[in-house]
Amino acid sequence: MKPAADGSTPAAAAVGIVLAGGASRRMGSDKALLAVSGASLPAAAAERLAMICDEVAVADGARGVLPGRPSLPDGPGRGPAAGILGAAAAYPGRPLLVLACDLPGVPAALLAELLRSPGCDWAVPRWRGGLEPLCALYAPAALAVLAERVGRGLHAPHRLADEERLAVRYLEGDLLARFGPPEEVFVNLNTPEDLERYTSIASGTSPHRPQGQISRRKSKR
Repeated sequence: MKPAADGSTPAAAAVGIVLAGGASRRMGSDKALLAVSGASLPAAAAERLAMICDEVAVADGARGVLPGRPSLPDGPGRGPAAGILGAAAAYPGRPLLVLACDLPGVPAALLAELLRSPGCDWAVPRWRGGLEPLCALYAPAALAVLAERVGRGLHAPHRLADEERLAVRYLEGDLLARFGPPEEVFVNLNTPEDLERYTSIASGTSPHRPQGQISRRKSKR
């Protein structure tokens, strides 16, 4: 288990999980094959997770999109929940630090802060744009509740916030702002236009900031 930037040891041996199994309907091509700044989206996400997690795997429907990393089949349900539950089946009893590959603005320092959530079942960023359940720490209790909800036909991970039986830590306010403006940190690459704008911003060739321009996930509110 890797030490945090402040020298402390993150709670439990969390496994870093890159979510890369989406249908990519609005993008028109597989996001897992797209690149930003010379690296594929899954490779970039895995690199950030590997800075703080000893083990990193890719929940990609067992497609093997990132050579050298374990490729995990989906679990029950659909959408991101299926990827998360597939990872839970592969690593039973382990906390999962989840990062969607199409969230390229999330820094490793924010992921490390999510790990510093002792006693919490679910640690998730929250800002005016909503919850960010695809950049979150899922302890075994949260994974069990997610599996139970999926069994009842409830597939949205962000609705774990409704579960009073879970101890939830919201990373928000001034603490969240330390890692950058949330509207930039949580830019979501959903369309070719999103990718083009983000690539130009990341390369420094665009004078525009991503605020109000890049797509957001509708399901997280």
